[in-house]
Formats: sequence, structure tokens, C-alpha cells
Amino acid sequence: MPIYEYEPDDRDCFMCDGRIDVIQGADEEHLKYCPSCGLEVRRIISRASFSMRMGPDPDKAATRGFTTYKKSGIGTWEKVAGEGVDVMAGTSEQIQAIKDEKKKVTKIDFDTSTD
Repeated sequence: MPIYEYEPDDRDCFMCDGRIDVIQGADEEHLKYCPSCGLEVRRIISRASFSMRMGPDPDKAATRGFTTYKKSGIGTWEKVAGEGVDVMAGTSEQIQAIKDEKKKVTKIDFDTSTD
């Protein structure tokens, strides 16, 4: 069952620390009042989390119009299922450009000293 977050509709609540988490079924009607303090609440959009029990099925994706590729080497992908070219391969210049881009490191200076 999903966990939904609620917050007071038009004021701060000092009892609930601003937000409450409620375990509800997806088909249940959302709460109108906080179960702890009784203030009117609204459901808010929060982070979603889910897990897949099995990996994607390339053949099923192909029946829906998608093409699935797997990486077979540096800069090379082979078709697993679906329509499209059998192999996609980058040129040596493209592969080198990607390698060079990955080598670039951006230095971030976190100078916390105060003058």
C-alpha cells in the first residue's frame, strides 16, 4: 500500500511538524482532516518509490513498437528485439570524444574561510 503525505491546508501545525505520512490504498479517498490534530489537510505530491519484480521483456516491448538494444562493446550496441538496424556502432572519433568528455573533471571550490 502506498504512503501518502499530507500537510495543513492553510496554516502551520505545531503538533504534526508540518507533514504527516498515512498508509492508504490507492483507491481510498484522500483525507480531509489530520488524524492527529484535526486541521484540514491536503494531499501533496511526494517522492515515489517502487521496485520491479522482473527485468524488462524485450519481446513484449517489441510488440508495443519499441526496439531493445544491448551494449556489446565500446561504442557498439546489438539489437535484441524489435524493428530497426541490427547493430549501432560509433565511429572511432565519436568514441574518443566520449572518452575525452568523461575525463573532464570540474573542480568545485568549497572555500568556507571568511575574510
